[in-house]
Amino acid sequence: MVEAVIDRKGRVVIPRRLREKLGLHEGAEVRLMVEDGRIALVKPVSAGEFIRDMEGFVREGAALPKRDPIRLKKIWESRG
Repeated sequence: MVEAVIDRKGRVVIPRRLREKLGLHEGAEVRLMVEDGRIALVKPVSAGEFIRDMEGFVREGAALPKRDPIRLKKIWESRG
């Protein structure tokens, strides 16, 4: 665990070793969410990374339920 200080403008500096571990750099986007009374900082996953990570989870020819692409887009956008 690493500690940081919040300045008067509400900013927190993420220590270098954590930024390097996550591959975060100046201008990188992150997502913040509240989980069980904690603030979680998450590196966003691009659509391409998500697709690559999910390869192999669905077998070719497997029956898949039909989904509304607009609803899927809204679900994807709400993840942040």
